[in-house]
Amino acid sequence: MDWSRVERFFDLMIVPALLVLVVIVVADIFFTDFKYTYETYFFYADVLVISIFVGDLSFKFKRAKNWKGFLRREWLEILAVIPFFWIFRLVDSVVRVGELLQEIVHLVARGGRLMRLFAALGLVTSRHERFSEFLRKVTGTDRFEDAAEFFKHPYED
Repeated sequence: MDWSRVERFFDLMIVPALLVLVVIVVADIFFTDFKYTYETYFFYADVLVISIFVGDLSFKFKRAKNWKGFLRREWLEILAVIPFFWIFRLVDSVVRVGELLQEIVHLVARGGRLMRLFAALGLVTSRHERFSEFLRKVTGTDRFEDAAEFFKHPYED
């Protein structure tokens, strides 16, 4: 394959990609309703622009003599191709999952307090008592009640 033609294509596409990027940024800042309406198209345009920048950057890396020189010369373009919105979405998702887990922990703690209150009022029996009653109904003997005592949770009264 003639890589020089592909490299020439990416070189020619940089200016149109920059123009599309300007349109995306202007729409994001000033025309948010319009951008929201056509969000899918803006997303694909953004991915296309980033792909063109990545392609151009890959050819620059191919021509570079060493890694350090490449980083010194192309650091701004490297930052330009990093899709920060994906990183922010990932961080936001992790924060939301943490908040959800915190709510679950609070609900479980409140549920435990409610169960203790109901047990104190005699509305709910302990696990040991429910298991003993189940065994009495199933077996009709007291031998299995001894097993229920053995399997009693250490924190139950």
